[in-house]
Amino acid sequence: MRDAMQKRGYGLPSWLSMVTVLKIAAVIPNWAWRPIIRFAGWLAVKRHYRAARQWRMNASVMLGRPATDAEVRAGMRSWFRNLAMSVRLGRFSKAQILKLVRVDDASEELLRSTWSTTGAVVALPHVGDWDLAGAWACAIGIPVSSVAERLPDEEFQYFMAVRKRVGMTIYSHKDADSLGKLEDDLGRGQLVALVADRDLSRHSVPVTWQTPSGPMQVSMPPGPAVLARRTGAALLMARTEYTRRGIDLQFLGPVEVDLGDDGVATTTQRLADEFSVIVAQKPVDWHLMQRFFPDLVAN
Repeated sequence: MRDAMQKRGYGLPSWLSMVTVLKIAAVIPNWAWRPIIRFAGWLAVKRHYRAARQWRMNASVMLGRPATDAEVRAGMRSWFRNLAMSVRLGRFSKAQILKLVRVDDASEELLRSTWSTTGAVVALPHVGDWDLAGAWACAIGIPVSSVAERLPDEEFQYFMAVRKRVGMTIYSHKDADSLGKLEDDLGRGQLVALVADRDLSRHSVPVTWQTPSGPMQVSMPPGPAVLARRTGAALLMARTEYTRRGIDLQFLGPVEVDLGDDGVATTTQRLADEFSVIVAQKPVDWHLMQRFFPDLVAN
């Protein structure tokens, strides 16, 4: 696990496990997080951690120019804020979660109406706080199923347990039957929410991603389009934006789901078009510390 941790570029010493860090982080008082996050963002850039270097590469593409150190620090603070919430979710009551999330009436009605009729698959990019968005849905009575990256065993189990406490069902991206399980969950009235810009499998779909410097060819996971086609569930998009207290959450769509031979690719391209706009509006909150654009890999 430590080798994997070092490979992911978190900069932790070899004697300190990520799970230990997560367990400590979960009990840190809310008031203490702001200075910790600011320091962590500064340190990630000062020490040139690989995760920060990769984020700089990705953000620079979406900015249309090299990201400044100040922007990288802000990007790292945004990511640490996301991580801080993810490890603490299990400590929040439903009432506390509802206070942290603002959703406009039209968005909530769109979600409720599609979920209660055809069922809904929600696709969103790695922007803002998707775990808090999922916790909000569970808090209003809409149970959520999703897929997460299969991290090292202890770390994965830790995050699964936290998300389970707020009502989410999580499958590993390495589970060969994850799509089948999600399809079953849709049939049982679960909302399926998938963070769907970064592909974790070998079944990616080539798409064109718009950037300020022009279109680039990348790949995205086909899961949202496949599930919507198989089940007839509405395909929605979601975006989250940080506020001082929590997040603003918005639902968009439904996205047209193409049923033709190239339907999965066409539908996924529609998501790519919208995701690239969302990311371009605030690249600092795009939490992508892995390779996304071809040939842009931090050493």
